[in-house]
Amino acid sequence: MRTSFYFLCVVIMFISIACNQDNGSKLGFLYSTNATERYVKEAGYFQEFAEAKGYTVYTEHADGDEDKQLEKARELFDKGIEGIAIIAVNANTAAAIVREAQERGVKVLAYNRLIKNCELDFFVSGDNDALGKMMVDELIKVKPSGNAIILGGDKYDRNAVGLMVAIKKYLQPHIDKGAINVDYETYVEDWSGENAAFELEQYISYSGKVPDMIFAGYDGMSDACIRLLDGKKLNKHVYISGQDATLDGAKNIVAGKQQMTAFHPLKEAATSAAEAMIHLLEGTKKAEDMATSYVNNGQQEVPALNIPSVSVTRKNVDKVLINDTGFYTREEIYN
Repeated sequence: MRTSFYFLCVVIMFISIACNQDNGSKLGFLYSTNATERYVKEAGYFQEFAEAKGYTVYTEHADGDEDKQLEKARELFDKGIEGIAIIAVNANTAAAIVREAQERGVKVLAYNRLIKNCELDFFVSGDNDALGKMMVDELIKVKPSGNAIILGGDKYDRNAVGLMVAIKKYLQPHIDKGAINVDYETYVEDWSGENAAFELEQYISYSGKVPDMIFAGYDGMSDACIRLLDGKKLNKHVYISGQDATLDGAKNIVAGKQQMTAFHPLKEAATSAAEAMIHLLEGTKKAEDMATSYVNNGQQEVPALNIPSVSVTRKNVDKVLINDTGFYTREEIYN
């Protein structure tokens, strides 16, 4: 009886090893910068999922330098990767990476940022139209009338353009009935908090007014605007949006300084990207079978998978970011 038991254990062990064995295939996840905390997490989630499927995954970032990103891509190609997911530093120049990948027979998935004027295999991103509606709905809910400014992201990022269009689209009915007046709108280079604060400072200086609401495209921009307003010691509450659910964004929400942020389910998005890449490489699913939409990048209609975001406010910040996802601990947000 004991011999049979040991034999069974040995069989199970060998089956386990065989199932988890490296299949020899290699993937790359090349993101723009490690200064954006979500990208670091997403690279890890992508790697974790793919390696559980037997793939070797190399993750690299480019320090926000488009030339360095091309160099890093070539290093990954030389390592023999069969597929690469890219968060582009520059949506235009990254097309050179895609073209070289095609020449080497490497499949390319654009992640979060669409790469323009090239033949992509797939695109995984959020839904900018739904995100814009979410921002407008949450701010209008608590501040149905007043003066607004819109601080979008980098104008060379398709996500920033799509978000700006969506915010203006969903604000228009409120503008038409005279409830909302958009005093100022602009794109902010590099989605930079410093640049966003500069734009807000200029608006206040030239107009002599403080906006009732700020539609900021990213929590880093929101935080910089909040610090600027705090520094002016204004006796006025300004309602501010954001996205990415950064730790500073979450802290600002619980402090009542930021109305909302958009939480992108990073693990779901990154694992979906890894899963899509594996399907493409193994031929188990076609791109069109996985797509929820198609996006024109100037050269083709790219099959895309859109991952919906979740609105985070003071009412549900604990539920979404702590209890349901474990994205942060209570100590991180409240201390």
